Amino acid sequence: MEIKEILVEGKTKKLYTVKEQNQLVMEFLNTLKGDSKQKDTLKGKGAINTEISAFMFEYLASYNVPTHYIRKLDEKSLLVKKLDMIPIRLVIWNIATGNLAKRIGFKDGTILETPVLELYLKNTKLRNPFINDYHAYTLGLCDRNEMDVIIRIGSKVNAVLKSFFARKKLSLAYFSLEFGRYENQIMLGDEISPDTFSIWEVTEDGKLNKKTFEMTPATARTVLPKLKDIILM
Repeated sequence: MEIKEILVEGKTKKLYTVKEQNQLVMEFLNTLKGDSKQKDTLKGKGAINTEISAFMFEYLASYNVPTHYIRKLDEKSLLVKKLDMIPIRLVIWNIATGNLAKRIGFKDGTILETPVLELYLKNTKLRNPFINDYHAYTLGLCDRNEMDVIIRIGSKVNAVLKSFFARKKLSLAYFSLEFGRYENQIMLGDEISPDTFSIWEVTEDGKLNKKTFEMTPATARTVLPKLKDIILM
């Protein structure tokens, strides 16, 4: 695959243009995700996220979920369709935890009767604020039909992945998705990896343990390989 130039460089990924105008190469970096300005790295992290994302996209494709994934190129790169990205992040909560629990007043670890779907504007200058669908329409980010597709795909992904993790004695606490347009079709973009989802262990007595697979710079060295083995086995 002939790489031309860097299109986007983020904290955990780089996107490169290639000869084919409607395709990109997505390279996963060893940088750990976090809020600090200091870049913590972990050797092998990029390769693990590449493998997990490739597996997840292929798994979702088997359920007819449209994604930008084409194929895995090497241990740290995926070939993907070049999407016209919609600057919205969809976060889906199955368990009340973190800032959702604080904002709504739920006890941390409460299993939600129905998933909570939230939209966030991808704008670092504005600190990625919480928005609703009317904000999206007013800002011209998408129209109502596109929003319906985004919510429908997100809900389907949630159902598929919840079932997938449940079979492995894990609970999908929350995750985030990003979307874009490709030939007038809304598709799932970005990645599906431990950088974008949080899973909790279901203990033998049926209780939830959020600490087992909690991803922090201090725990990533042991947690990531465990997650890889569990997900891919």
